Amino acid sequence: MNKLIVLIADIEDSKKLSNKEREKLQNDLSILLEALNNESRTIVSPYTITLGDEFQAVFKSAEGICTDILKILAGLYPVRVRFSVGVGEINTPINKEQAIGMDGPAFHAARKGIEVLKESGFLFYLGVAGQDLPVIDLINNSLQLLSKQVRGWNKNRLRILYMLKEGADYKAITEELDISKTAFYKNKKAASLDVVRELSENMAGIINHQLKSYY
Repeated sequence: MNKLIVLIADIEDSKKLSNKEREKLQNDLSILLEALNNESRTIVSPYTITLGDEFQAVFKSAEGICTDILKILAGLYPVRVRFSVGVGEINTPINKEQAIGMDGPAFHAARKGIEVLKESGFLFYLGVAGQDLPVIDLINNSLQLLSKQVRGWNKNRLRILYMLKEGADYKAITEELDISKTAFYKNKKAASLDVVRELSENMAGIINHQLKSYY
């Protein structure tokens, strides 16, 4: 059985929101996830809200997952979201309509990551089912440092990064976000966005390598 990628996300401190804020959040999230489902080329089970505070999806490769995460963070800003990625097998049939009713090591790894994030306060986690690899520990250490940075980012900084990942140049980004060229480069340098982009690409490469390996 081939390995797949499970992404489970959990909205932080959602219970502290008022009924009006929660209603707006749920509406914004539904619209955002529908757009991501329509855009993705690697999704095999679409983004689905599974609980009031959680949503999940299944992918066949890692391309685009980091960009999706950034779009979700920007789209729900200032609300923060935890993201756990699990790589491994899925023992049940793939539900192509909704990301529910499935189970297997990939889901277990992603679920474990959510629990780790709730305890640690970080935002990002990567787990590979059945394997304890030093390179995965290294990635998670990097993601922990990135979590600290991201908590201090504004919405524009998140949008700049995902637009860079999508191949947009500074002219397109400054026009879309209505910011100056100086503001663009200030954000890019202050947050080391080129380094973050390279980290996300390296992580995607490692995940895809794991998809091709077997226990």
